[in-house]
Amino acid sequence: MEHNIISLGAGTQSTDLLLRGLEGEFEEVPSHAIFSDTGNEPKGVYTYLEWLIKFVDKEYKFNIDIVSAGNIYQDAFAYLEGTRKRYEGVPYYTRNPKTGKKGILRRQCTGDYKIRPVRRHIRKVLPEAKKVSLWLGISYDEIQRMKQANVKWITHRFPLIEKKIKRINCIQNFKAHGLPVPVRSSCVVCPYHSDKYWIWIYENERDSFDAAVMLDEAIRSYPSINDECYLHRSCRPLKEVIVDILKGKELASTQLNIFPELIEECSGVCGI
Repeated sequence: MEHNIISLGAGTQSTDLLLRGLEGEFEEVPSHAIFSDTGNEPKGVYTYLEWLIKFVDKEYKFNIDIVSAGNIYQDAFAYLEGTRKRYEGVPYYTRNPKTGKKGILRRQCTGDYKIRPVRRHIRKVLPEAKKVSLWLGISYDEIQRMKQANVKWITHRFPLIEKKIKRINCIQNFKAHGLPVPVRSSCVVCPYHSDKYWIWIYENERDSFDAAVMLDEAIRSYPSINDECYLHRSCRPLKEVIVDILKGKELASTQLNIFPELIEECSGVCGI
């Protein structure tokens, strides 16, 4: 027996996937939806998730499971302070202060805070499951994000892509049914944000932005890393970048970018 489970990010695409799935638009109906909480989503995501949990319970008698491997923001500071041995895995951008050479740290956060918590929970609630179809909310306009699981007992399925449903179609579906449209789901301190999204955080959740600035300043001298670390891909202090943007200067996203394939993308399972 194959079990159909949704990896829920509580963003636009994965929420639309959940609602369409519960309506039976993809033949099979999901038995579970799992939200892996990194502890660092925008406040709007948590508010929306709270509404969504109540909505699907009332309309479909369906439960959303919430799991967590810890708070990635707190873990980052714990590692910096030496009270945590394991690197939290955020792919900070690096810059050598002498040569100016830029780089990026290895990403582990997706696996540690998103993928593995979901898999552990599946094993917990379905200990005998030998075949799981894990649905991911990636839309047709993001087809390049498709990736298969690296374990044999899980097969990734992309129902929105199967039906050629784009992100704009997801938004239209919410509006057509009189439902609120989700905000973008992604860790506040994710270095893959575009300038547009950093501005959204700054203007809509100033305390979340200030918290990101605190981390950005703290990682300048990172344990075991000779280069300076930054949250923004320009390898400049986040606080200064935002000031420049607000002054009407050219967005950093229009500048030379050595990481074009990484911007606003996180292995196909983050921020969906």
